[in-house]
Amino acid sequence: MMRSWLTRALALLALGVAFGAHAATRVYSGEAPSGAWYKFEVPDGWRAGDTLVLYQHGFDLKAPADAPGLGPLRRIMLAEGYAVAATSYRERGWALFTAIEDNRELLQLFADTVGAPGEVIPYGGSMGGLITLQLAGTPGLPPMRGAYALCPAAAGARLWDSAIDLRLAYDVVCRDAGSLPQGDEPLPWAVNLGDIPDDIGDLSNDESVLSALVAVNRCTGANLPPYLRNDAMQRRLDELMAFAHITDEHFFVTNIGYATYVLADIVRAADKLGGRNPFTTAGVDYSSDPAVDAGIERLVADPAAALALHEASDFRGGTGEVKVISMHTSRDQLVVPGNQDFVRDNIDPDKRVIAIVYEDTPTHCGFSDAEGAAGWEALRAWIGGAPQPDVDELQRQCETLTAGGMVEGPCRFDPDAEIVPFDAVVRPRAQPSPAVPGHSRHARPAPPGATAHASTSIREP
Repeated sequence: MMRSWLTRALALLALGVAFGAHAATRVYSGEAPSGAWYKFEVPDGWRAGDTLVLYQHGFDLKAPADAPGLGPLRRIMLAEGYAVAATSYRERGWALFTAIEDNRELLQLFADTVGAPGEVIPYGGSMGGLITLQLAGTPGLPPMRGAYALCPAAAGARLWDSAIDLRLAYDVVCRDAGSLPQGDEPLPWAVNLGDIPDDIGDLSNDESVLSALVAVNRCTGANLPPYLRNDAMQRRLDELMAFAHITDEHFFVTNIGYATYVLADIVRAADKLGGRNPFTTAGVDYSSDPAVDAGIERLVADPAAALALHEASDFRGGTGEVKVISMHTSRDQLVVPGNQDFVRDNIDPDKRVIAIVYEDTPTHCGFSDAEGAAGWEALRAWIGGAPQPDVDELQRQCETLTAGGMVEGPCRFDPDAEIVPFDAVVRPRAQPSPAVPGHSRHARPAPPGATAHASTSIREP
């Protein structure tokens, strides 16, 4: 039965791409009342009551200032008859504090401008993958049967425990070799907001990060080829990478950027924590590095700040009958595959598929076009009535897509993948209370409870 559904889905995809390439779409964009920017693209023939895809973009430290993109599957989705909408979120960086409300605003704008959708499908990667999961568990939205999360940051607030650990471990290892910039007391490890570069973006550009953090070069030689580093530089670099469970130097630089600038924005920004510390390092076991264990600053969180970060950031399940496909690249060292622990623990097995794509070189969300399309088509078939797919089926579907010349591979779904547990990568610590009982060892606290300026255009995809 699954094969017949997939054959039909692929045939529809081929027809949709072939004919959709010539179909006009209506594009709407503008600034929402909240200050977020929005964009919709609607294919001809879409009517109120049809399905809308809500695309969730990933992390960006630049302030929202223009209409967001609609994701790498935009052309396929439009060709298949879906409308696609996205918000920039009103916050820069870790936008979880307002992301759900930003999507509610987006839906209202879409309904007022185009027509109310009959069903929505959230989809996104990285931070956007976490928001996708949160939307799937949010009451009061239009009906939802499926959600598609790529490399989701599903650990939520716990991701930032690894960042504060690296930030403070750097102070120990590099104390006499290149100090990172400091912020105002009582949180000197969080740089002042005015010291965060305006052009850092997603912090994946090593050159931009290292030009802003010259001290990292002095301490570790991270901008130098290994043969130009002195022994002390190499030793410090090796120590910090081992401490942070990082094997790739590019990811080391990216993680240092997050630990320096993104933590500061979360802690100091008035629309986030407003100068309160949510992090605890007191009582955490750093014995894998005795020097760090002896010298690291021992912080104690402001309980209200810790709860606020968890309430905004954490995925708690509650997705009900929504079918979720969640995928990860195997060697991601920014949002580690162990984030899938939180998908597994919070969604019933018959309502989620977790797939790992094997890679030789570490990437963050480095899926091929065919892998991304295969997951999407499998989700469409599943919510349309097909049996729940497995990883082998995703691989076969990916190979069919590439064989038909529809999208480019490779296809690397690994049915035997083993995921290193999140707690083996990010050091555990006591979580803020009160917590929701009966979830898992990852249980988290329960959450609390104008006219837009727009432009319209017609576009040929």
